[in-house]
Formats: sequence, structure tokens, C-alpha cells
Amino acid sequence: MTAKTNEAAPSDKRVLAVLHRMIMDGELEPGSKISEVSVADMFDVSRTPARLALRALEVEGLIKKRDGRGFTVQEFNLGDIKHAYEVRGVLEGLAAGTLAKAGMSPAVEATLREVIDAMDAALEADTDTGAKVAGYQDGNVAFHETIMRQCGNDYIGFAFDRMETLPMVKLGTVVFSGDKPDRDLMRLRLGNMQHRLIFDAISKRDPQRAESIMREHANQTLVYSALFTGKDET
Repeated sequence: MTAKTNEAAPSDKRVLAVLHRMIMDGELEPGSKISEVSVADMFDVSRTPARLALRALEVEGLIKKRDGRGFTVQEFNLGDIKHAYEVRGVLEGLAAGTLAKAGMSPAVEATLREVIDAMDAALEADTDTGAKVAGYQDGNVAFHETIMRQCGNDYIGFAFDRMETLPMVKLGTVVFSGDKPDRDLMRLRLGNMQHRLIFDAISKRDPQRAESIMREHANQTLVYSALFTGKDET
């Protein structure tokens, strides 16, 4: 395993995003060993962000604790993840459509405006890539969580909670390439443009449009990965 980043101190969010990509692309193969020490060395970070990133991967089931030190990368089926994303897209689309039909409260509207603007600011800030990804990740989670949890139908969130610990399905999950940051930053900018379109549809009380765009957006990680890498996501 080799280092794939130029940043001196990326956050645990960036480390996690790049590890997601490495596992998806097969750079970290099933059965291979990974540890706090190896991750810290790969990204030139302390063991704290490495530990946090590995803990998140373990919760998702992408790695498993070894009898000794470290973890083993688990085998997973990308087709199964695709199916899980499809279900998440249906639930997120339903949440967006439900919120559009019911209308946003002033607090929800203010939150969504704020996080969309914050994501744009993070991506355009004169900072390193790690800070850009971390800022986007924070806003992305807040955007999706707000719509899911504040749409007015608690059963949508209850249904999603049953699958939230599946690999890379958690709301707001960001997958990022360490060796092609410009390409993936462009993908994040496209993602935030979709956030604005979703917000616009909700604001105009257009449930069909809100649901349709959100369903497309919810599947973007796998769809855009296939477009940019030439790999079939199935």
C-alpha cells in the first residue's frame, strides 16, 4: 500500500473517504491487512485520524478486527452495495418529495441554505484538499440528515436506520480519490449543484421533481465512479 495524498495533515474524514475509494477500486484487496500504523504512514497523519477512520470502516463491515493487532479488509459485493444504494435512493427521494409536499419550516429552510453555501465555500476555499473534503463532508451529512429526519414522516427514517450500517450507505458518505483529487473535487462540485436543485424543488413545493433529483443524487457515488473510472458498478 502506498501513500496517495499530498496533504501533510488530512482529517479523519479525508482518510476515510480515500480508504472508501481504495476498497471500492480493489487497491485494498479482500484479505489484506490494515492497521493504525499503516494508515498513519500512508497518509502521513497521526494515529488519531487513522484510528477514527478505521473505526468507521469497521462499523460499516468493510474491515474486521484481527486476533492480533490491526484489521483485515473484508470481501464485499459491489452489486450488493449498488442495490443498497438504490433502496437508499428511494427512501431519500421519498423524504425529499414528502418535505416538498408538506413545505419547509423556517428552521429547516435556513439549515439547508446554510449547509449548501458552506459546502460551496469549503470547495472554493484557499485550503488544502483535505480541508475541502472535510468541509464538504460535514455539510453533506447535514444536508441529507436534515431532509431525512425533518421531512415529516418518521417512518422513512426508521426504515433507513435498518440499513445504515451497510458499507458506504450511511447518509452523506463521501468517496474520494487520493491520486486524482481534481477529478473528485469536480464530482463534489457537481454534487452540491444537485443539492441546490433539490433545495429549489423543495422550495417550490414540487414533490415529483424533488424526489426525482434526490434519487439520482443518492446514487451518484457509484454512477459517477463508473463514468470517471470506466468501471461497471455492477
